[in-house]
Amino acid sequence: MEKIYLISGMGADERIFRYLQFTKYEKSTIKWLAPLKNESLTDYCKRLLPQIDSPNPIIAGLSFGGIVTNEISKLVPVKQVILISSVRSWHELPWYYRLAGKLGLHKIVPWGISPRSAAIMKGMFHLKEKEHLKLLVDMSKDCPPAFMAWIANAVVKWKCEPIPGAKQIHGTRDTVFPLRFIKHPDKVLEGGSHVMLIQKAKEVSEFIDSI
Repeated sequence: MEKIYLISGMGADERIFRYLQFTKYEKSTIKWLAPLKNESLTDYCKRLLPQIDSPNPIIAGLSFGGIVTNEISKLVPVKQVILISSVRSWHELPWYYRLAGKLGLHKIVPWGISPRSAAIMKGMFHLKEKEHLKLLVDMSKDCPPAFMAWIANAVVKWKCEPIPGAKQIHGTRDTVFPLRFIKHPDKVLEGGSHVMLIQKAKEVSEFIDSI
């Protein structure tokens, strides 16, 4: 069975993909590495490459993982890029992210888990299941704030043109990368949040299987 390499987003790890079930692919998750001091996104992605042991791989990225997937596709030949709740290029980033980057506002955000994080996540991601909320909180607790800050800086400074042939699935209730900024999604899930891959795992799995 062919491997599909999965890359999670900010504050998440391989646990975020536990609900996805494929009939055509074997799941293989890319593990995050601690970024080096002043490391560029391109150099960081180069250090992830040894975890990909298939030629012309299929890579699916969630949120920031989609941005990483875009960058990896510029470093090695890939068979398919799949973007889950992510962006094809910097043109799809909300304008206020780019403004935050120019003003350095992302540098003053207290990244990391806080006593109010659970309530914020519940509202932002439209979570109804306690199991889903606990999963997100647990992953965020395990993600170092310094890594989150590095990711935020990488996102607001990102410049990349659309990758030809990339497939993109997005939700109508995504608050991180709102649908109104997404130009030509291949599949839109009604009611899907930024973490729709756990809330609507069946639909996301079927979309990926269909490609």
